[in-house]
Parts: sequence; C-alpha cells; structure tokens
Amino acid sequence: MRKMYIKSVSRTTDQSVSAELSILANVTDNQAQYRCEAHNSATEIPLFETKVLTVHFAPETAKIRIEPAELRPGIEATLICDSSSSNPPAKLSWRHEGTVLEGTNNSSKAGLWGGTVSSLELKLNVTQDMDGHVYTCQSTNEMLQRSINVAVNLPVLYEPRFQPPAETVVHGVAGEPLTVALAATGNPSSIAYTWTKDGQPIASTGGEPRIVSEGPILNITRLERSDAGVYTCEAVNSQGSAMINITLQVKCK
Repeated sequence: MRKMYIKSVSRTTDQSVSAELSILANVTDNQAQYRCEAHNSATEIPLFETKVLTVHFAPETAKIRIEPAELRPGIEATLICDSSSSNPPAKLSWRHEGTVLEGTNNSSKAGLWGGTVSSLELKLNVTQDMDGHVYTCQSTNEMLQRSINVAVNLPVLYEPRFQPPAETVVHGVAGEPLTVALAATGNPSSIAYTWTKDGQPIASTGGEPRIVSEGPILNITRLERSDAGVYTCEAVNSQGSAMINITLQVKCK
C-alpha cells in the first residue's frame, strides 16, 4: 500500500498536542486508512493510531439486461437490473405501470471503492400484448435517500394480427366506387400485404387497373356485378402471417 504524508494543523497546550486533518471526501476515500503518528525526542518508536474511513455514496448508474435477447409469446423472459457500486448496498425494486412487482434472485458482490454492486431479476411469462410495455428498475441508497431509475421498453416479436373490421360482408352498388380498408399490427412492423379474389392475385398500385391494392387497402374505381366474391388479404412479416376474408356483394342500381 502506497503511503502519502499529508499536512495537518497542530494545536499545542501545556500538556498535549493535537493534529487536525480536514478532508473533502469522495467515493475513492471509502475504506482508506489514515494513520496519525506522534513522536518526540523521548520516543524511539513513534506512537500511532489508524482509522479506516467510511464514505457513504449512492449508485451512479443502473442498467437492464433482457434474456433471451429476442422475446416471443409463450416464453419466459428474465429482466436483470444491475446497479453500480453503492455504500451501503442499494435496494432494488421493479415497477410496471405504477405497480411494484416482486423480484427474484436478489444478489450482490464487491464493487468499486469498497462498495457493493446489487442485482435483482424479474421473471415474465411473455404475451403478445406485452410488446412496448415499460418496466422500471429503481435503485435506492436508503441511508442517503437517493434513487436512480432506469426503464426498458419490452420488445415482443409476433406475427401480424388483423384488427377486426367493422364487417366482413361488404355491400356495393354497380357503377359506384368501393374501398375496403383493413389494418394489421405486428413486430417487426414491416408487413407485406397480398390481395386475392377467389384465389386469384389482385394487382398492386401501378398503371390504371380498375381494381388495385395498396397495402391493406383495396380500391375498386367502378363496381361491376362480376366483382362479387370473396377477397382475401394476407399480411406477412418475419414472424409469420395472417389472413382475413371479405365477402363483397354487388347490387344493381
């Protein structure tokens, strides 16, 4: 251990001498040893006393790890909150939408500057509806009454899902235009759409056909009686696909 001599302020009375040392403490001073030595011409070996400094400090950072890295419905996920060194050890807690959740595997290990690094896990049974939900970990040094928060948006991968349309049977009038607008959600949100009529593909936007599709939207500029039938829209992303059928009935004017 490297020794460093520090100047102090000495005070002398008739029968004693004292030395005062002022320190602006920081985290690196925690567990530091300070030794005061006293000697005069009558002492062959200096008298000394050693003090170990205890510095309380709060965690500076916290981070959340997600295992496994890719989340899908039906699996169990583990969120791990790691708090940086703190003295005394930080208390960790999990929250979701204002509700405190019960964590598991609360652990600690030696950290920087003589402090303690703390960790707390949260187990989740993943569902599709959890995608985008925010989970927060709070790390608190209760002695200093100081806290930090870190949050994560849960990324759940899932195949496209059509939002239920107002109706699956659509009525139109011959000679009039018609638009069928659907919507699907999924993660990844990059979704490819394909329209078919009675099993036959419908052209996407381009040129000037009478019946065109643009993503989840089907446009017919002028209805004919032969347009009646079952239209199928398929939505595809990297996780899978979904289909929905729309029955079109055409009436004469």
